[in-house]
Amino acid sequence: MQTDDYFYFAYGSNLSTLRLKQRLPNARLIGTAILQGHQLTFDMLSKDGSAKCNIASASAPMVVYGVVYGLTQSEIVELDNIEGPRYERVVFNVDLMNRRTIAAHCYVANTFVSNQLPFTWYKQHVLNGALEHGFPAPYVERIKMQKSIVDENENKHILELNIYKK
Repeated sequence: MQTDDYFYFAYGSNLSTLRLKQRLPNARLIGTAILQGHQLTFDMLSKDGSAKCNIASASAPMVVYGVVYGLTQSEIVELDNIEGPRYERVVFNVDLMNRRTIAAHCYVANTFVSNQLPFTWYKQHVLNGALEHGFPAPYVERIKMQKSIVDENENKHILELNIYKK
C-alpha cells in the first residue's frame, strides 16, 4: 500500500464488498479481521429513522468480525461524507486473520436508538458481507436472528439489493 493509504475496518453494511465498491470503486480488500472486546449492535439512529450497525465495548471474550479495506486520502474523506455526522471516525487496533495487528479507521455511532429496527435491505447487506467473508457460523446466525422491518420506500429497497442480482 502507498504511504497515504488508510486501513478501514468495516463491520456493518460495508462488509459486503459489492456494497463498498458501489460507493468506493477503487477500495482494496485487505482481509478479514477481529476487533477484540467489542460487540456488534444495531443501535445507531440513521437519518432515515432506522437502526444501523454500531460497535460497543464489551467484555473480553466478545469480538466484532469485520473486513479491512485499503483506502486513499480522498476515499476516506468520501467515506466520512457517506457515513455522515452520526458516526465518529476512530482508530482501533484490529487483528487480521494472519495474526498481524494493524491500526484501522472505524466508524462508531454517536446517535443512538433503542426502539427501532434496521431495514431488511440493510440487514441483508450485513449478512451478505458476513457470508462472503466466511465469518463463523454463530456470528452469522446472530446477524440472521436480528429483527428487521420492511422499508416503506420500496424503490429504496429494490435499489439497495439490486447490486446482488447477476
